[in-house]
This record gives sequence, C-alpha cells and structure tokens, in this order.
Amino acid sequence: GGYLGSVEESFIGKLKKGDAFLFGGRLLELANTRDMTAYVRVSKKRNRIVPRWQGGRIPLSTELAEILRRLLAGHSDLGDSPEMKSLAPLLELQAAWSELPREDALLVEKTRTREGWHLYFFPFAGRSAHEGIGNLIALRLSRLQEATFHVTANDYGFEVFSKQEVFVDEERVRNWFSGDNWQRDLLEGVNEAELSKRQFRDIARIAGLIFPGFPGKGKSTRQLQASSELIFEVLKKYDSENELLAQSQREVMDRQIDQGRIASALESIPRGSILIRETDRLTPLAFPLWAERIRAQTLSSETWETRVRGMAEQLNQAAGRSRVYV
Repeated sequence: GGYLGSVEESFIGKLKKGDAFLFGGRLLELANTRDMTAYVRVSKKRNRIVPRWQGGRIPLSTELAEILRRLLAGHSDLGDSPEMKSLAPLLELQAAWSELPREDALLVEKTRTREGWHLYFFPFAGRSAHEGIGNLIALRLSRLQEATFHVTANDYGFEVFSKQEVFVDEERVRNWFSGDNWQRDLLEGVNEAELSKRQFRDIARIAGLIFPGFPGKGKSTRQLQASSELIFEVLKKYDSENELLAQSQREVMDRQIDQGRIASALESIPRGSILIRETDRLTPLAFPLWAERIRAQTLSSETWETRVRGMAEQLNQAAGRSRVYV
C-alpha cells in the first residue's frame, strides 16, 4: 500500500512476475503491473537484478568498438599513448593468463571458482546487445541441460554463470551464436508481451486510437497507458494479425533489444575464429563482469566492496604485483 518511488518503464517492462530487484536499498519482488504502477513485495531471494537507467545504457558506437579491439590487439599506432601505457600491466596480464581480443575472433574464457562455472564472451558490441545475446545463449543452454543460468553484461562482453559445468568447444559456441530463429528465441527469453504493451501506447496515440487530451489539459501517462492496454488486449484477442501489433513488436526489437547490433554480431561471430581459453582465475577482462554479478547477490556477512577488494588482492598476489587490479 505504500509508495516507494519511481523507476524506468523499460526496466520494469522486462521483468516477469516473481523477479527480484534492488530498489532504494530494499530487495523487492515484482507481483504485478497495471497501468503505470508496479506492485511489489519484500523478497528474500538470493539473486536479484540491479535497475539500470537509460542514460547508462548508451552503447559503444561501431567505430569505437572497432578501435578498441584494434588497440587491445596491438595493431594501432595509438599503442604508445599515455592511456595505453597505463593499461599495459593489465594487458600483459590478460595476454599471460588468457588471450588479448582480436579483430577477427571471439574470445571465450571458461573459469571455475568456488561459486561455480563462468563463461565469459567478449564480442565488443555494447551493453544492450550483450544483454540480448547473453539471454539468447542462456535460453539455448537451458534447452540442452537442466541448470539455472545468470547473465551479466557490460560494454565489452558478457558472463553466463551456472552452478553446473557447461562444456565448451568451437562447434558448440558456433551453434550457440547461430542466427537461426534468434528473434523468436530472444523474445521467448524476455517479457515481450509487457514490452509490446508499453510500446503500443505511443503507436496508439499516433494512430489516433487514444485521445491525449486538450491543450493544457492533457491526460496523464497512466491514463493513456490504461486506454492503450485495453485496445492492445482487444486487438490481440480478436485481430492478432493487426499491423499495429506487429509494429509494436518491431519497435521492441529495435529500441529495447537493439536488434541491429545483435543481428550483426550473430552474423559475423560464427564466420570468424573462436578463441577458447580455460583460465585458472579471473582475468582483467572477466573481473568487472564478476564484480557486476555479485553486486546483484545477497551476501550474508560481507559487503560488495569488501568482497571485490578481497578478490582483487588475491588476483594481485597471483600476478605477483601490488597494483594491477584496483
């Protein structure tokens, strides 16, 4: 019955009933969404999602991603810049423990820790595309073996974590990144119906199906959402082939899931080389993804900062240096 605050509509739209997320220092579980209100209850689930704001989801441009890969591969004249010199210890460690990313190859790292098994992929396609590809691969893996998979992404790559071991070879990775029916699989892995409902609001307004109000007396977003949801449900029930419904799904794929980048990655990765490396510990590229994932987990006695600092110290000792991981 209480009001907790506001969160971005695009974030809530991707959640399913029962999903847990962190908000205002509280661990909440989504019970239902209606109009522009998300109804939640306190949760005790271990795994949770950390909300992300749209301003922090701006992906790397294609040009910047290509330049980063050339820099990391050592094929750029900018290799002697102050920035690259400061990164040199990390890059040396990455090359020693695993491999540096290449322009024409996908780097895959498999690591085992006391938590479980980690698969790290580094396509350099941007956070939003990595979230989509990670969910796609997790769904395909779940069809092959009974296990729970958790996906974490940043601008450079993504992690698929499981308590059970996942066997990796070049043929398997190519199949995971197959472009066959990827749109259908990806929509199965996200809350497509809820996302389409919210995207339909703008479509219905532009099509003249809902009245936004007179100048100076416009209707609230909540009122518009209630009207558009009613029309959406009627069309879906009695006219499922309606072009406006198809348009809402297309806009979800383009705006919410970054369809273009995902399609490009799924087209190029299976044709290139696959570099699979089994590592004894977290590499410099994998460490930020690990830290991001444990932020979303409930820890009984250690804070996130304490655990990240402790892991960094262990990796520094393994590297024989005092300040590589920060």
